[in-house]
Amino acid sequence: MIVSDKVIIDLTENIACVGKPIEFSFRCNFDDSLLPYPESEFVQADLQLIVTFLKPNVLVEGKICCDIKGYCDRCLAEISRQIEIPFSQIFYKDSADEEDGYVYSGSRLDATKAICDEIVLSLPSSLLCKPDCKGLCPKCGIDLNEKQCNCDTSRENAFAALKNLKF
Repeated sequence: MIVSDKVIIDLTENIACVGKPIEFSFRCNFDDSLLPYPESEFVQADLQLIVTFLKPNVLVEGKICCDIKGYCDRCLAEISRQIEIPFSQIFYKDSADEEDGYVYSGSRLDATKAICDEIVLSLPSSLLCKPDCKGLCPKCGIDLNEKQCNCDTSRENAFAALKNLKF
């Protein structure tokens, strides 16, 4: 297993064996700025990739397992979460025609940008300690997952005044 902040795949063996899938494993340390959650950090990302040379393109498939530490967006509890993301991407050989795709040159394929893009696009919009987290009471701040409070949290609809408008 290779540990780095870049995902560089040596295609020498793939090019010699056209159509044969070859497995690669990486452990990466990506920048925390990829995460959309405040005060969160990547612990690590493990990549299990299967690379197939299709002459001239390269198919890279597999999964990305991200270990993330942070705080629940609803109750602020400290949590660790592992998120598994499927990955499948075709890399094109030095093609200027492929402006929307990913390219490689020679016998080296740098999949770092494609992996980072997939992580950013696949992460859930909020980081929760559990799917049914009740969060904090907006009045007293008690964790509603642990205790129930007696605060009156009902409030007037802010848009109720619009009912009385005449056009």
